[in-house]
Amino acid sequence: MTISRAASYFISTPIYYVNSKPHIGHLYSSLLADTIARWQIVKHRTTPRIILSTGTDEHGLKIERAAITAQISPLEFCNQVSEKFRKMFDQFSIKYTNYIRTTDKNHCQAVQYVWQELLKQNLIYKGSYEGWYSVQDECFVSEDEVVKDESGQTIIKESNRPVEWTKEKNYMFKLNQFYERIEQWIQDKNPLYPIKYNKLALIQLHELKKQGDISISREAKRLSWGIQVPNDSSQIIYVWIDALINYLTVIGYPDHISHWPPNCQIIGKEILRFHAIYWPALLMGLNLELPQQLVVHGHWLKDDKKMSKSVGNVIDPFDLLSKLQCDGVRYCLLREDILSQDANFNEYKMKKYLNAELANTLGNLLNRVTSLSINPSCIYPSRPSSMFSSSSTTDIINQCINLPLRVKTAYDSYEFYHGIIAIMDVLRACNTYVQHEQPWLLAKSTLEYDQQRLQILIYLTLECLRICGILLQPIVPSISKQLLDILDIDLNKRTLHDCHILIEHNEKKLNIMKNERISLYQRLSIVENDV
Repeated sequence: MTISRAASYFISTPIYYVNSKPHIGHLYSSLLADTIARWQIVKHRTTPRIILSTGTDEHGLKIERAAITAQISPLEFCNQVSEKFRKMFDQFSIKYTNYIRTTDKNHCQAVQYVWQELLKQNLIYKGSYEGWYSVQDECFVSEDEVVKDESGQTIIKESNRPVEWTKEKNYMFKLNQFYERIEQWIQDKNPLYPIKYNKLALIQLHELKKQGDISISREAKRLSWGIQVPNDSSQIIYVWIDALINYLTVIGYPDHISHWPPNCQIIGKEILRFHAIYWPALLMGLNLELPQQLVVHGHWLKDDKKMSKSVGNVIDPFDLLSKLQCDGVRYCLLREDILSQDANFNEYKMKKYLNAELANTLGNLLNRVTSLSINPSCIYPSRPSSMFSSSSTTDIINQCINLPLRVKTAYDSYEFYHGIIAIMDVLRACNTYVQHEQPWLLAKSTLEYDQQRLQILIYLTLECLRICGILLQPIVPSISKQLLDILDIDLNKRTLHDCHILIEHNEKKLNIMKNERISLYQRLSIVENDV
């Protein structure tokens, strides 16, 4: 096995369980990974090789039962749902490089190889196990995590999901050999972000210590839909062990690993235990480096209420697409989410974001500076030889100078909402500057002084739009591309390092036909105005 460490950036989403169609939580995890990957391209002069892996988790008892209910084979059921996920990724511009399905032949081979390697390390043994098992979560839970509901059924306290008492002979993984090393890793590296999840992972680690080793297989007579344990047809490999190994499969394990370890792995908080404890234990058992960072996000609520199929308030990403368009959805989800807490989806609020910020702030500014009354020739002027040091021009220049660092700090911390707010602050300030300077009056003036002021205004406004367009690329890639294309910005000049204001360039024509000059503005007004 060889490991290549060429300049690259490896980011992964969780692989999504195909027991049902995609929802907004799946979309957000993928969107977050895509935005981080796009930011890596914008922030570097030399574009790193991006590895963005995603896909679907297709084994387990829950899927087997769902297929029986649908009266089709498990593989056919998986094919249908996996295709819906792939369609969602494509329609929301999730630029994945690797799409994995756990039913893929190469993945099954990788999982069996890992099993054999752990067996060689004497980390797997045959034993008996009993406890409360959640079919929905595909995991055992401790006595401390369950209660009786009003009907007398045993459920998980936090999620209210039912559990079944299960007793069987299966294979065990010696997790107890790794507790201290995992604890040290979390304490020394703080690999989870937001930082609070490191403390939560340690709490979960201490709870698992009470249970000792973990069961990593299921009896085939109870569960047949999965990867068989090597040399034992009576046992199926536990679905979570199967699923976690996808991150190795996508980079060529075990033959040639194209990049390791992952730079960033996106997970939802409900799967923290598996990624912060089971996953590093497996990697330690394989003598592989641990992920550099695990980025954790919370749940999405609908109008401040937990989403539930029974309540009927689950958000379908494809419905959102028809209402808000791709970049509109991307903008709203990234604008609203704060990683350290649950996010709330409110359609009225989302539409207000789009109309107030993308349309009336960004779109209005572009429309103003390219209007026939102010800029009849649609010119992006060269830098004026002298800049009047009025308070308004100085303020815009200073805000544009400071903006790239503000956005970089926010984006590097995965706080994309902070970056968006900073960009909108500058665009609003620029709109105020334009309003104050009254270019529609300057354009009518015959005084040379007024014409110089007008050229300075056009130049500074287009510079502001250029810088903001570059910084918005990870958030709204299609809109940003159209904006930068209109400004005739070279494809090689769209990085963070090109975000300095007052650049020298020759006067050039904007790439927009006069009769189409408000096309982007119209596109930004993507929701009804009566919000």
